[in-house]
Parts: sequence; structure tokens; C-alpha cells
Amino acid sequence: MRWKYFYWSIIALALVMSSIEATTQYRNGLYVKSVAEEIVQKANATDNRSRVIALRDYLRGHVSFQGAPMDDRPFLRASAAETLRSGKGYCGEVTRAFIRMADAVGIRAQRINLYGRVNHVVAEVELRPGERVIVDNQNPPLLHELEPLDHVILRPEYTDYSTLNLRRLRLSWLVSRIKLEIGPLTYWSESPHALEASLWLAVALILLLGKFLFICARPLARVLLIRRGWVKPADNIVLKVSEANRGVRPVVDQAGD
Repeated sequence: MRWKYFYWSIIALALVMSSIEATTQYRNGLYVKSVAEEIVQKANATDNRSRVIALRDYLRGHVSFQGAPMDDRPFLRASAAETLRSGKGYCGEVTRAFIRMADAVGIRAQRINLYGRVNHVVAEVELRPGERVIVDNQNPPLLHELEPLDHVILRPEYTDYSTLNLRRLRLSWLVSRIKLEIGPLTYWSESPHALEASLWLAVALILLLGKFLFICARPLARVLLIRRGWVKPADNIVLKVSEANRGVRPVVDQAGD
């Protein structure tokens, strides 16, 4: 019986953790949206280009990699809200903050990893259909102005790029210069708490599904085995089951009475 309590405890824990991470993500989203809207309003930005520049300049002035921890960094880096609150972060963290802020004001953006003499993380923004530019939000920036990815990759310091960080995934040997349009998946890849909430929920659902399949499959497997003749139940067991179903108390024949 103890393993059953342990099993249900794991499911309950996964659901609780999923709820905590989802709540954190919701609150962080509200905070990032409020900051982004305030920046755009103060800059009197009326088009996508001016909004992008306003958000970029704010991040360059308020987030710095100086003093940010370098060792023992988690696989899932800081969220956009955590970077904005702390004012600390490297190119990856500040790019995440920009992508989430851009999304909050209706601008599509995604991460681009640049490789070469100096590895760097930037954002690619869609100003309008067919016009995309690279935005470097780090201070000091390596790319000062907005320019297309095709122009950036011609710089001598860069030789490769990818949407996903293939080098962290140990897949850079497989492909090069690959850019994916991940669309809605950008939300999950740039929202660590949302991703963790989904993973915890997936754990709970998988365990529940496993329990359901176990409960359903057990009697079905028993019936199948009996029909195949692979299992032959004892006659007295069948008698007791049938009598129990009819509410009749079985009579035990005692030999020699």
C-alpha cells in the first residue's frame, strides 16, 4: 500500500509545482507587459521601428553583464522579469527580456545565436512582412544599429548562426546556418517558468495515464489469457466468485464428516 501513497504523492507534488510555476509566469508576464508599455509610451513610439529602438535603448541602459554570475548558471536561464528586476544579465538574458517585451507590445521577435570569434546572442525582429532586422540589446553592443541577418553574417567575426543554441545541445557538428520559424514556440523557449509548468504538468498527466492504463489493462489481460487458454483458474475460485456475486455464502465440504 505504501507505494500507492507514494505514487499519488508524486502526482500531487507535480500538480502543485506546475501551479506554482504557472502563477509565477502569469505575474511575470504582467510585469514585463507593464514595463514595455511604459517604455513605448514615454518614447512616443508609434511604429514598430521606433518601438524596437525604444525597448533596445532601455535595456542597454538598465541591464548590464557586469556583476552577473557566470559560474553554476542553470540550464534554464533567468526569465525576462528576473532580468529586468535585477538589472543583471548576459546577452542571452537581455535578449530574452527584449523578445518578451517586444511580444507585449505586438512585435514578433525570436532569438538568433551568432558563432565565430565571439559567440553572441541577439534578437531578430519583424518590423513588417518581409523586413527583418537584428537587434543587439547588450551594453556595450557588438552590433550598434539595426541591420538584416544577411549583412551581419558577412562580418569577419561571425561564421555561423542558428535559431536554437546548437552548441549547447552538442548538435553544431550536424548542421550550420539554420534559422527556424518557431512561431508560438518562442513563448515557451523564452519563458522558463511556463516551460517548467508544462513539464511538471506533463509528469502528472503521464503518471495518471499510466495508472489508468494499468487499471484498465489488468482485467482485460486476465480475460484474454483465460480465453486463450493460457491461464486456467481453479474451479473453487470460480465458484467462490460466482457465489459472492449472488450474495450466497459458500459452503465448504469437509471430508470425513
